[in-house]
Amino acid sequence: MCYILIVEDNQANADLVIRTLRGAGYEVGHAVHGLEAAQIVQKKRPDLILMDFDLPIIDGRNLLLLLRKQLGGKLAPPFVALTARTGDSDKQTAEQLGCAAFVGKPFLPDELVKLIRQLLPPDTRTTQPATSE
Repeated sequence: MCYILIVEDNQANADLVIRTLRGAGYEVGHAVHGLEAAQIVQKKRPDLILMDFDLPIIDGRNLLLLLRKQLGGKLAPPFVALTARTGDSDKQTAEQLGCAAFVGKPFLPDELVKLIRQLLPPDTRTTQPATSE
């Protein structure tokens, strides 16, 4: 099963993304801040990372660079900026940092799932909801 890490300090936003992605059949991890995200990726490598830019402790932009290095540089999974900062300069920053995509808040859950499916390798995509055991 595909594992997606969301780095988001706003619990309501995180809950929406988690419900959306689990409903689409993905396994989801959640980190509230950058240090927690760095610890999580040491234990389990994500297939994709959704990242807010405005985070406590370490800014999301700096965290992205740290995680990319930690996950193998060019071999790192795709990063998607998921932020309320939707200005042109924020989009340019995400692009310069190597984000595979930029999603502004608020977003449409179905559009987020569609985007993620496009970014993941075919063997990690899922179209079936996860089953409860």
